[in-house]
Amino acid sequence: MPIEGDLKSLNLSSVMQLIAQENLTGVLRIRRRNEIVDMGFSSGQVTGAFYEKGDKAERMEKYLVRSGIIGKNVYELVEEIHRETRRPIMNIILEDKYITMAQVENLIRFKVQEVIDEIFTWDGGAFKFEQNSVIYPKSMIKIRLNTEALILEAARRFDEWAKISKSVASGDIVFRKVERPELKLKPSHEEGRVLSLLNGHRSVDDLIEISGLGKFRTYSYLYRLLSTGQIEMSYAKPTPKKARPKMKLSLKFLRAPLTFTIIVVILIIEFLIGSYVSSHSILSIDLINKDFYIQNHEHYREIFFYKHDRKPSVKEVIEIFEK
Repeated sequence: MPIEGDLKSLNLSSVMQLIAQENLTGVLRIRRRNEIVDMGFSSGQVTGAFYEKGDKAERMEKYLVRSGIIGKNVYELVEEIHRETRRPIMNIILEDKYITMAQVENLIRFKVQEVIDEIFTWDGGAFKFEQNSVIYPKSMIKIRLNTEALILEAARRFDEWAKISKSVASGDIVFRKVERPELKLKPSHEEGRVLSLLNGHRSVDDLIEISGLGKFRTYSYLYRLLSTGQIEMSYAKPTPKKARPKMKLSLKFLRAPLTFTIIVVILIIEFLIGSYVSSHSILSIDLINKDFYIQNHEHYREIFFYKHDRKPSVKEVIEIFEK
């Protein structure tokens, strides 16, 4: 039986649980407007997830650099090796031991959880499960994540999100540090990382981009720092408005009814003109005949007078002109 539908009628956790219970292998694709998520499964366990929004899609190797796991100079060296040997970049990183397999597995688990967290906030989206498909067929990384554990963690985060989003309401907000030595608070390593990135100009979205902590954790640490009075809101960056494309008014839909209307109007005008001309032609003919009749009648009376030395009677005129 094919697994497909919409998240409005069947939520993500139910879909994932069904795939896990049936020990299915394949790729679950979820689409909402210009957002696409692919989630791989092997015997009911999650093997990976990929999130794409429009033209924006982050590859694993780029994230390694952005999060500071691999230095930029090291990555440039890896790219050079890739160009010379055509080996896949992730294979070079692992085989040449720039990072360990354990680090990669933790990173994949983190990224998969992020993708599932994102879909949990969706209020709809069409999904379809392609059985026996493989999400990364050429990848040397073989990882299996417990589907139920991912669902439970996403549900927990979703419950927390309602509270967090009330305090950190937008990605456009810029926070600043508050110097309060009397509090004697010692932030955690991750909270300290977020604090170190605050410079009075970076928005929440900027922090997500450069911290490597992901959306949920960045918001969560900001919420804790805000709750303990270590940061405060400075201002919100204005969101650039996208220029709306000018709408072109198309009159194609008016062609058929407009043509019909024009034809009807022409026919009515022709009918009216025809009726007018016809009635006036008959009147003109009658007048001509009447004038002709009168002229002949007078002429006849003159001839009759000269011939008979008297005027013709009415009866004599009628008899002549009715013959």
